[in-house]
Amino acid sequence: MNHHRSMKNPGLNISLLATMAIAALPAPAETEVPDAPASLSTDEMITIAVNQLVSIQEDGGMWPYEGVYRVGGEIPIGYRVGGTAIAGEALLFAAKPSNKSAQGALDKGIAFILKHLEDPLMQPSRENRYDVRVWGHAYALQFFCHLLDQKRAGQRQADVRKWVDKLTQALIVEQLEDGGWNYATRRRHASFVTAPVVQALLYARTQGAVVPQDVFERAGKVMQDSRESNGAFHYSGTKSARRRDKSRAKLPGSIARSPICEATLLLIGDGSTERIKQSIDAFHEHWDELEKRRKQHGTHVPPYGIAPYYFYFAHRYAAQAIELLPEKDRKQERARFLEKLLRTRDEDGTWNDRVFPRSRNYGTAMSILALLGERTPMPHPLGG
Repeated sequence: MNHHRSMKNPGLNISLLATMAIAALPAPAETEVPDAPASLSTDEMITIAVNQLVSIQEDGGMWPYEGVYRVGGEIPIGYRVGGTAIAGEALLFAAKPSNKSAQGALDKGIAFILKHLEDPLMQPSRENRYDVRVWGHAYALQFFCHLLDQKRAGQRQADVRKWVDKLTQALIVEQLEDGGWNYATRRRHASFVTAPVVQALLYARTQGAVVPQDVFERAGKVMQDSRESNGAFHYSGTKSARRRDKSRAKLPGSIARSPICEATLLLIGDGSTERIKQSIDAFHEHWDELEKRRKQHGTHVPPYGIAPYYFYFAHRYAAQAIELLPEKDRKQERARFLEKLLRTRDEDGTWNDRVFPRSRNYGTAMSILALLGERTPMPHPLGG
């Protein structure tokens, strides 16, 4: 969840501007990555991370995602709502019912989201500008669907139910002409935005929200047209359009988005487990290119255009993709994945892929969801 285009001029690349804006910050200290905590079980690591997530919840009940983008000097509301929804989802599935602090934090997070979905900057929009509200719409919708499914909305059941329908309609309105979604421009879709939006809409269908079939068909078509023969998905636009400017997606730069794109295509009937397996293999083969960018300054840095914010997004959805493999392959793939994730666990039991302390909210929540693996729900397949 980040940005590389100006609010005033969506066609202007702001990678350089973003880098300049944080250039004055001190470089992160060179620290040795701690060894994987062999003495801790996965459940124990989840418990530690849950408690840390509770402890860093901010006033008002939010867990804001933090990047370089600001609106009026503040973290934009789309990132505050979306980040809180992701953290809430992690607590929903990972916190034990007996953990009263976690349950209280979860309730505060729900209240925060419900309040701030009313913000004028969260109204549906297809205005061609740099605008991150779609992240708030998608992840709030997914979180609210989980609350209803788990019967955890409590006294807010009616409000959550109402917003499932409203957020579904917002995302339908925001679907672009090419069939996808984006936050940086409305001229063309971004594959790593389109895939999670489609998954949120799949969850919404299971809660009775009306999503026309053509919404999924158009999204599937544009995602397929974004995949090169090497399995790489373009960051934005399609391979047909990119060929006109002689650019081709490079696989090392795509490994953060290929697993979720392949998983989403399978869920809507346009993919295969073989392609998912290839995307997971590519994730491991080129993982070092992701790691080079973790906790570094800047955003889309050559040669592969990898930004730090891809890191735990990649891990969360690689873990999801594993659960779509044939059952006989999952145990080995889970172990291979866990070894990678634990390489970047900080000594306090959290995860952070940015130079910003508050992005620890997001990294930790996404890592909890990745560690939960099969214990988190999978979107119901289209037509399944």
